[in-house]
Amino acid sequence: MAYDWWLTPAVYAGLSVVLLEARLRQAASTGKKLVFSGSVSLKLLFSGGALGISILLVQMGAQSEWWADLALSLLAICALLAWPKTIVLDDQGIQCLWWWRRKVSIPWNQVEYAEAGKVGSIEIVGTNARITFEGYNVDPNRFCKELTTRSKVKQIATPGEFTGLHL
Repeated sequence: MAYDWWLTPAVYAGLSVVLLEARLRQAASTGKKLVFSGSVSLKLLFSGGALGISILLVQMGAQSEWWADLALSLLAICALLAWPKTIVLDDQGIQCLWWWRRKVSIPWNQVEYAEAGKVGSIEIVGTNARITFEGYNVDPNRFCKELTTRSKVKQIATPGEFTGLHL
């Protein structure tokens, strides 16, 4: 089998487009709430993947082995479970919403610190919960500004930096 040298750069270019779109899109404002959803290109990637796999399963029907059907079904389910979460900021605090999991909330007065992570992510640590703003969520600059304005966190720490609240 020949090595497809172009495949790795193509994957990196695709992921870069997803992150670039997330940085360029603005958060949606609904009343007093700011909504930081996942980028449209990432949602299209996951939904297209799940739909494509489902169509493949239907077309293959009984012609394939049971283990191949199981593997493809699990892959489609994983694509749906990886659907990007939505972060909502309002006057009470930060909320993290998934379609398949319960809502996680951190009131503004319970935000202890925030730390930058991999690929543009920001981990917000509260007294009783943690929320991660991923690099694929839209408008990261606005999120950082709102976080430092509304909470007692005035600077987002870099990984490993001593903030006085954790070691």
